[in-house]
Amino acid sequence: MNKVKQSFFRYENGILIILFLVFGLVFMDRLSIIYLFPFVAPELGLNNTQMGMIVGATSIAWGLSTLIFASLSDFIGKKKKTLVIFILIFSVATFSSGVIGGLGSLIMVRLLMGASEGPVIPLIQSSIMAESTPSRRGFNMGFIQSAAPLLGNAIAPILVVAIAISFNWRYAFFALAIPGIILAVILMFYMREPILHSQLSKGEKRQKPTFNEYKKVFKTRNVWLSMLIAVFYMMYLLTFTSFMPLFLSGVSNYNESQYGIILGVFGIGMFFWQLLIPFLSDKLGRKTVMIPATFVAIFLPLAIAFFHSNVVVLALLVFVLTAGMGGQPLYLAIIPSESVSRAFAATAIAAIVLTGEIIGGTIGPVLAGVLADKYSLYSPLWVASVAAAVFFLLSLGIKETAPIKVSKSKQSGKVIDETTTV
Repeated sequence: MNKVKQSFFRYENGILIILFLVFGLVFMDRLSIIYLFPFVAPELGLNNTQMGMIVGATSIAWGLSTLIFASLSDFIGKKKKTLVIFILIFSVATFSSGVIGGLGSLIMVRLLMGASEGPVIPLIQSSIMAESTPSRRGFNMGFIQSAAPLLGNAIAPILVVAIAISFNWRYAFFALAIPGIILAVILMFYMREPILHSQLSKGEKRQKPTFNEYKKVFKTRNVWLSMLIAVFYMMYLLTFTSFMPLFLSGVSNYNESQYGIILGVFGIGMFFWQLLIPFLSDKLGRKTVMIPATFVAIFLPLAIAFFHSNVVVLALLVFVLTAGMGGQPLYLAIIPSESVSRAFAATAIAAIVLTGEIIGGTIGPVLAGVLADKYSLYSPLWVASVAAAVFFLLSLGIKETAPIKVSKSKQSGKVIDETTTV
């Protein structure tokens, strides 16, 4: 093979790094309120149920706007302009989180944040698909997704807690608003409009997407099954991340630095596993690595419940057991985008985010908050563990989409139809 070696400083890598930062910033802004609950709750007089409502309100707005604007972008294009506008809006919402005075205004600001951040995820992922060389598609999408745990779960808690301790929790939101504005300006000048039709395979016609093709996305087995998985995964993720800081500071009596360290280890673990597991899925198959990963997820909340008295042991367990979240890029982005026409990749991803956010992301934290007020802060951990058991069972029904597995099956005469509809 006579392949010309490409420079590292090419557009694909440049836009990958910038969108990695944008993706991570979305989750820094969204999750920071959770890490600051121990500071915000006393000042605003919030109980566990109300804190669950705040998380749930963001999820509702996030989910609805995700599908609406991602679907529109698939039909009309203009992903670059849409992305820049939403980055600017959620930066304003982040700043506004630092000036609110009560529950009502906080919920309104978080609704605006959810509505503006929701479409950013499928817009980024579909843009990366368009700009990726075929051999790097899985890695690139996994790399983008790993920004959420690195910046949102590892760096954000350490950063915002440090600012809250040194100054005030409101200054943490002011600081987080600045990078969004800077990144939006960079994208305005650097990003080019993704040309999705160039990604069409030989058998596909270069024509405008039709509504019938759009409807077919929702009949695709891997899409609707991933939608169900997303419901319980988001219930698991948002319940666990919302109430773990409160459990560690309330039940375990950890100080701010101690629970900041545990949250940092949690984020680093998610970053590591969300890079490794999608990479392994390119070699071994999507389903092959997803099933054991989702099984491990059941035990992370239980580790917090049973081993919280020992900081060192808990930190080690948290890092290892976050492998259970390593499959997230597979069923939230990679598998659905590989299961439909690439022109509708954003719609497939958005449909999964919608159902996960609206149902799981809303019901989970609110239910956990009610149970925590009625019983104890152990209750959210049980809710998260049960949700993990359900999405593990659902993952057994996913059809394989990894090119390495699909091509081998075709060679052996067993063609896998990853776009099976019902």
